[in-house]
Amino acid sequence: MTAQGADRLQRIDTDILILGAGGAGLFAALHAKKAAPELEVTIAVKGLLGKCGCTRMVQGGYNVALAPGDSVERHFMDTIEGGKWLNDQDLAWLLVTGAQRRIRELETELGCFFDRNPDGSVHQKAFAGQSFDRTVHKGDLTGIEIINRLMEQVWRRDVRRLEDHRALDLIPAADGSGLCGVLMLDMRSGEARFIRARAVLLATGGGPTMYRYHTPSGDKTCDGLAMALRAGLPL
Repeated sequence: MTAQGADRLQRIDTDILILGAGGAGLFAALHAKKAAPELEVTIAVKGLLGKCGCTRMVQGGYNVALAPGDSVERHFMDTIEGGKWLNDQDLAWLLVTGAQRRIRELETELGCFFDRNPDGSVHQKAFAGQSFDRTVHKGDLTGIEIINRLMEQVWRRDVRRLEDHRALDLIPAADGSGLCGVLMLDMRSGEARFIRARAVLLATGGGPTMYRYHTPSGDKTCDGLAMALRAGLPL
């Protein structure tokens, strides 16, 4: 669909449109409002906020090098070896080096409370593929703890939420300068909508449902990556 055709649909205008409301999408919304409170931020999600996606399903925990004897280098090598050396190593390094900052943000700014040792330090358990006990957790409900605290923070801020909205396509600007928004389907009414946005952030996750057997959420269908590919964006 072209920008001219999209403009004939029911339209919603926003500054930043975030597709996906798992951990990445909610974090993005909070950081966007913190950086520029005057901007209008909109989150669109296929289902209900906090009730779909993969973050909520996490039971194991969050890996981070905190304990004496552990290191980000060791964490990095475990990650690369666990991925059979197929990982994007630049992204893997960003992941392990940012994990310490992220865990502090989760606890001190968002209010997550992870299991502790008797001395009050964060408890870390053994987990698959790790050469060191580095998995921070909240019992076996780590994902629910994280997503609930993120939702509380989003609700406290002026973030528009479009629930039961499925993204169909990224719409290019008429002058070819970039994107002008996203074509979406309101799953409740069946109506197509055009969300015009100055910036679009994809937080739609991967596509585990391409495999016959998988454990993540069934709504991870690779549609975000497919839209980006159709729009000619690099993956």
